[in-house]
Amino acid sequence: MSAPISSLAGSAKTACKKFWPILDDISMYSLRVTDEGMREPHWHPTTAEMAYIAKGNAWMTVMNPGGSLDTYLLKPGDVYFIPRAYPHHIENIGDQDIHFLIFFDQNTPGDIGFKASISGYSRETLAAAFGTNVVNLPELPFTAIDPLLVERVNPVDPIE
Repeated sequence: MSAPISSLAGSAKTACKKFWPILDDISMYSLRVTDEGMREPHWHPTTAEMAYIAKGNAWMTVMNPGGSLDTYLLKPGDVYFIPRAYPHHIENIGDQDIHFLIFFDQNTPGDIGFKASISGYSRETLAAAFGTNVVNLPELPFTAIDPLLVERVNPVDPIE
């Protein structure tokens, strides 16, 4: 199938019950993130995620229930697992695309990205949540549709 999501940051192809009726309670992404992109911070409230890294290098950061962050180096041949409802994101840290196959334990991953989520709140609500005055908040763009992949504008952390 052609990639339903495609941008300068990468592309995603999906395999799910909608297209393959045999797939009950499982779905998959073939996700490519370019050296210019990252998988935006997101979580899956009711879906666990497991993936195989086919190509490239990336940092994966996972937020634990207590709020601490763990960051892992992903390289070809690695497999990772993210429990349900753990926020996480992936940054390409190489000079080539990263390609990974992601498997979910639901018909759809129920993906909630931070960019689209934060767009649903008023500036006043966000100011209260962050404990600041509305005038201190930057102008945030409204995002009606979760982009899945975004262009990385932050510097790449070196591999240690």
